[in-house]
Amino acid sequence: MARSLSVDTPSEPLPTDIPALQAEVEHLRRALREVLQEKDRVLRLLRRMNTDLYGQVQGQTRQLSSLHHLINTINASLDLNEVAATALKGLQSLLGVEVTSLALLDSTEEVRYVMSQPPEMMLTLTAIRLKKGESVVGKVVEGGQAYLANDIPSASAQSRDLERTIGTTTHSLLCQPLAVHDRIIGSVQLINKRSGPFSDPDRAFVETVAGSIAIAIENARMYQEVQTRLRELERANRELVTAQAQLVRSAKLASVGQLAAGLAHEINNPIGMILGFAQVIGQRVGDEKLKSYAGLIEREALRIKRIVTDLLGVARQSTAEVTRNDLREILDKALGLVEYQLTNENIRITRAHAGEPGWVMVDRDQILQVVINLIQNARQAMPEGGGLIVRTWSQKQDSLFSITDTGLGIPEADLDRIFDPFFTTKPVGQGTGLGLSVSYGIIRRHGGDIRVASQPGAGTTFIVRLPGAVKLVQEPDAK
Repeated sequence: MARSLSVDTPSEPLPTDIPALQAEVEHLRRALREVLQEKDRVLRLLRRMNTDLYGQVQGQTRQLSSLHHLINTINASLDLNEVAATALKGLQSLLGVEVTSLALLDSTEEVRYVMSQPPEMMLTLTAIRLKKGESVVGKVVEGGQAYLANDIPSASAQSRDLERTIGTTTHSLLCQPLAVHDRIIGSVQLINKRSGPFSDPDRAFVETVAGSIAIAIENARMYQEVQTRLRELERANRELVTAQAQLVRSAKLASVGQLAAGLAHEINNPIGMILGFAQVIGQRVGDEKLKSYAGLIEREALRIKRIVTDLLGVARQSTAEVTRNDLREILDKALGLVEYQLTNENIRITRAHAGEPGWVMVDRDQILQVVINLIQNARQAMPEGGGLIVRTWSQKQDSLFSITDTGLGIPEADLDRIFDPFFTTKPVGQGTGLGLSVSYGIIRRHGGDIRVASQPGAGTTFIVRLPGAVKLVQEPDAK
């Protein structure tokens, strides 16, 4: 049997308006395209926002990294100039400004500039002193509040005030106080931002850095003060040691002087008799051998007499005949007396006088004796010849001269003893050890002092200081 086919008929009739259906489909397509376009626009916007946000985060990260590095660099130094220069260079670079400067309160409560970038501006700023409340900087220091101004008119009183203070035309300014424990110590100034006006973030950034700058400056100041106190203590200690040494030496000289005064009469009288009889014997005897013995007795007696005379001179308290003398003339006179002897012994003389004549109030003959003693010591220290340098100069109100030789030098162990009576490094019979003691006593009676510096094998320098106003200048270099 043939099978029959059946077709299900829809419950609702199919639409017969084909154009309307096509229009509806087109409308849906347009709507879908708009949705897709909006989606793309939103995605692009999100990508752009994400890129901008990433750039901001990166910028802030770089700024924070730079800030961290700047603060660490500032805190790593205890030198005030280095701290100030580092801080100003960092702010100038990070915020892109033309000029940065640092002003601090001094001990008189005046504001003075201590550093600027560029550095040449300090030629203008160095002479400026501001009272609290004077100018923008003085007001910031007085009130402790930051100051920010943009688009400052060039004709305004504010601009003229700033230009007069810092010496440059100002268009924008950010001035931040520096505080340590609520105590204002100064301020930092940023002038003329290159990339636009100063902003609140700029102010916040500078405020953050200012705290570290203030602490670093305070630490540097305290360190400098401690170093200054240490140097003062070291200088005071050296002066104390020198004074103690001088007291000990003076006590020795006084003791020798008392001994000399007591013994001089007792020794001179028999020595005078010995000299007299030795001369009589030498004149009356015919035996040449006895004559030579008499001559030897006379020479040795005279040597004893000279020793006694030198011994008396060690602590002599006689009043000096003080007159106005040119120190250079005294030195040249002493050199003139021994120059022939020095030249014959192959000793070169170099004079190095500084400035104008150095007038001093001294006993000319006594100072001449000191100079000759020092020159003779130098000569004896150069048995093979060498160089003798004589210098004159001044320090404050004192006149100084030095005698330098290129001879054998003095052992370090002997330096503290060379001015002691009877101490000598010369062979027996070639010195009494009284020349330097006598010289020391003369200079001390004139209110001065003698110092010595020596290096074995390289030579010795004796430096003599005499008090009084003179016209000599700084220590010269011998040619």
